[in-house]
Order: sequence, then structure tokens, then C-alpha cells
Amino acid sequence: MKALFVDACVREQSRTRTLCEAYMRKHWMGPDTEIRRLELCHEKLLPLNGERLRQRDSDIAAGNFASGEYRYAREFAEAEEILIGAPYWDCSFPALLKIWLERVCVNGIAFRYGEDGRPVKVCACNKLIVITTAGGYLGEHSSLESYWRELCGLFGIPELRFYKAEGLDIQGSDPQAILQGTAALFGA
Repeated sequence: MKALFVDACVREQSRTRTLCEAYMRKHWMGPDTEIRRLELCHEKLLPLNGERLRQRDSDIAAGNFASGEYRYAREFAEAEEILIGAPYWDCSFPALLKIWLERVCVNGIAFRYGEDGRPVKVCACNKLIVITTAGGYLGEHSSLESYWRELCGLFGIPELRFYKAEGLDIQGSDPQAILQGTAALFGA
């Protein structure tokens, strides 16, 4: 199996990364799993601007995806399982992850539109795992899980597993117990 771990953790001692490592040990450490690790903090990611968007639109129209510009979309499209680790920041996740997603959402590589205008699955991924940690609480009406569900719909990914360890920095909480409780949800 080809697996992709997208590490959007900024801190060196990241609790989110710790949980991701536990997930990978439990599910991806077999001899048949090839893991590609992508640490976004070490990538030179630039957001789309007018010039880059025009170039991408031109490349999509021509079906020209040879450029290294489409590396992230190709890696995404080839992975059978994808794990995204990102702390919960400002009701969302770090901006680097959004920039990476802009680079992944390429019509013709990670998905395509059918004649009826609806997305058609192109990528190999059948399971997207998202792990996040929060010092406080996400709240009952957090849009974060809905965001990932919507992206899974665009890509045609049938399974989303969303794990959150929250309340880690609340006075009187036991962060280790919360992290262990979340890791226990990873199952067999």
C-alpha cells in the first residue's frame, strides 16, 4: 500500500505529530506499506496568485502536468491512504496546509469533472485520516470535520476518519490521558 503522511505540525514537540506517529505504528508499519512523509514546514509552498493560477488553468486546459509544480497533486493522487496531522488553530489549521491543498486540488490529477459537472474520482485514495489536537475545545458546531468531508466528496474518497484530542491546555486537564484516549480510538 502507498501511504502519504502530510505533517502540518509547526512545533517540534507537537502533540498532533505524536498522535500521528501512534496511528502509523498501529496501521502502517507492515512490510507492504510504503510511507511518504511530507513535512510542510520544510516545503517552499507559495499560495496561488493571479500569475500561478493563470498558468495552472492553462496547464489544465492543455493536460500539461509535467512541471514539478504538480508534484503535490501527483503524490496525493497516487496514495491509497492519506494521513493529515494538523493542530487546531484559529478555528481551522495552519495556513501551510491550505496552501498545500491548493496545490493538490488540480482538475485532471487529483480529481476531474464529469460531463455533468460533478467531480469524478481519479485519485487512488480510499481513506483519509485527519488528526488534530486543540488546547481548548472545537465546539459542537465546528466546521472543521465538515470541511474535510467536503474535500473527500471532491476527490471521491469514500472514508474519512477524523480524530481530535481537545481540551489539552485547560487548567486541571490531564493531557497525557486525553492523548492516550484519542490514540485508543485508532482501533485495530
